[in-house]
Amino acid sequence: MALALALTDSALYVGGRFDNIAGAARQSLAALDPQTAEAMLDMIRRSENPPADKFMIGLDEARGPLIVTEKMQALGLQNTFMAGYFYDGAPLLASYTTPSQARTDISTSPDRYNQTTPSDMGMLLEDLYQCADSGGGALAAVFPETMSKEVCLQMVEILVQDKLGALLQAGVPEGTRIAHKHGWVTNPLTGVIDNVSDAAIVYSPGGNYILVVFTYHPVQIIWDTTANPLFAQLSQAVYNYFNVPTQ
Repeated sequence: MALALALTDSALYVGGRFDNIAGAARQSLAALDPQTAEAMLDMIRRSENPPADKFMIGLDEARGPLIVTEKMQALGLQNTFMAGYFYDGAPLLASYTTPSQARTDISTSPDRYNQTTPSDMGMLLEDLYQCADSGGGALAAVFPETMSKEVCLQMVEILVQDKLGALLQAGVPEGTRIAHKHGWVTNPLTGVIDNVSDAAIVYSPGGNYILVVFTYHPVQIIWDTTANPLFAQLSQAVYNYFNVPTQ
């Protein structure tokens, strides 16, 4: 199957088996309206929050983040929630207590509005990978009416559009297919970055794998000298484990 991403005047077409984008070929493709497609790509490529708010408002303006939380909990992701929108001044819609919050050996100053863990994001990406690969996994099992192999392939293809060229992507050979979402958090009190993360499905000759890395520093994470080199080195080490280097 050949995957493609094509934008016409009226819709974005992703995935499907075709030789060109015309005629009957479109029948096997999933279509998103241009506004939704643009917002989704902005959220992935630029790591912007307003498009995420837009999607949640589309679910339910009053309860959008809580609906996202309910879906994540249905998948068994007990440490993941969204308790409010991202925009400045957004009200806290609910309070959540998670198993990860019960840890006393470490604290990363978790946000009351949204939290997750590397293991939860790894499980979510594994579910997405299984769904896109075979149509199976938890996503298809829990949401059979909305999650199909075609939809999951579309979601993977959108994640591939995150062409950051840094963090986990910097540690794999050029041209490696990597479906990922990166992000960072700027401390509102200090104005500096103290959280950096990247979660990826990596497609490699020696085997496909999922790698999720979250980092935190109570004062500041320096992008050029700490975050980016660390992520790249970890990514390279895992890639080399699956693909024994020849030199």
